[in-house]
Amino acid sequence: MYRLLLFDRDGTLTYENVDFHKNLSTLPAYPFVANALQRLNDVGFSISVITNQSGIARGFWSMEEVEGLHLRLKKEWKIPAQFYICPHHPEDKCACRKPRSGLLGKAMADHSVMHTQCLMVGDSLIDFEAAQAAKVDFALILTGRGLATREQLSVAPTMISDNIAQFSSQLIELL
Repeated sequence: MYRLLLFDRDGTLTYENVDFHKNLSTLPAYPFVANALQRLNDVGFSISVITNQSGIARGFWSMEEVEGLHLRLKKEWKIPAQFYICPHHPEDKCACRKPRSGLLGKAMADHSVMHTQCLMVGDSLIDFEAAQAAKVDFALILTGRGLATREQLSVAPTMISDNIAQFSSQLIELL
């Protein structure tokens, strides 16, 4: 069974703006996320967030602004989540940017889990591809880009859920 859940942020846990959020201090999480993540934390899952934030490289925000957003979200969610951030531009071809597996591998190493004990949860094709690159199972969430992504997948994901609340209930039922 899974010990570590790796969540994508934009479109999965928070609303996504494909043209970049201009003010991170007002970026909202979906209203059902806090309760769902608390339930998962309470039954013993470790929770981390894996997020590409090229807006840093593009000069839209600083790393401090992104980290401030993540501190606010952790307080709202009332869980000890860890955030793993790729601040690079897509053209940089770094190892940490999804769909590459660098940040997933770092999170698994930090939590001392094997790939079989990890589940990537996201809404986009790059989340799915990062999971495949890291050899971890993938749960597709149909918020954000999820509906379009479902049509693009080459193989069926481990789970499909309408949103994080439904995902939380489905995963807890498997325990």
